[in-house]
Amino acid sequence: MVNTLDRKEKEGLLKRLWHGMRPNTRSELAEMIKDAGERDIIDENTEDMIRGVFDITTQRIADIMIPRSQMVTIDSRCSLTEAVKVISAHGHSRYPVTNEDKDHILGILNAKDLLPYVAGIKPAPQNLAEILRPCVFVPETKRVDSMLKQFQENHLHIAVVVDEFGGVCGVVTIEDILELIVGDIGDEYDEKVAKTPNIVKSAEKDTYLVKGLTEIEEFNEYFHTALPEIDVDTIAGLVIHVFGHLPVKDESVKIGRFTFKVVTATRRQVHLLQVFVGPAEEEDAA
Repeated sequence: MVNTLDRKEKEGLLKRLWHGMRPNTRSELAEMIKDAGERDIIDENTEDMIRGVFDITTQRIADIMIPRSQMVTIDSRCSLTEAVKVISAHGHSRYPVTNEDKDHILGILNAKDLLPYVAGIKPAPQNLAEILRPCVFVPETKRVDSMLKQFQENHLHIAVVVDEFGGVCGVVTIEDILELIVGDIGDEYDEKVAKTPNIVKSAEKDTYLVKGLTEIEEFNEYFHTALPEIDVDTIAGLVIHVFGHLPVKDESVKIGRFTFKVVTATRRQVHLLQVFVGPAEEEDAA
């Protein structure tokens, strides 16, 4: 049977298939790949990766970028301490630095570039603009495979996306593209967040940080409350239901005596919420 072939035999069979049935169209090539998967010549992960490569040849940057509303930026007037707080809250390695608004980006701040200053190895700069790296701007219509090539050839990791009028409409990272091919990529920050409690008391009075995937049952037990019973299991699901859309950073909504503010979110999921707890009588009156 085919699935008993060793690596060299599989490679030889693929070559014979290729030379015996040269595909003339993308659909024929896709069928060959599907057939190879069904014959166990390639495994499921390999088949998914090949399909991912197909995807990046047809998609545009606008299809995969992080939209403007979800961009995490740092104001050029921030102090080093304030910049470090933003980095600590979001865990990214690179941030566009703005002057006035997101349409005026001065450059990219690499988190590791702050280390010598924070550690006192170098004297603190007068402002963040002194330590920024150049920013690359790309049109939203640029093809994803072309963007990946540009990232590789220029050793870049992030680019700012602009529309036909020159306005900033989002950012794209090399990780966004690679995830189209190999699936979600975790990092050390993801692991760190995963190990923290689902509900953490903040330094501010009556304020907490709550993970989006916290079960409603756990939330109710922690706060001795009873949130509305709807067909969702998590706090993120409840918040999205009340919003009526997938919220973005800094959007907030009130549910009973709790005010939920989005701290971090992606295009697909709410990750972290800041929760302010009001007086118990608010809940009784609701």
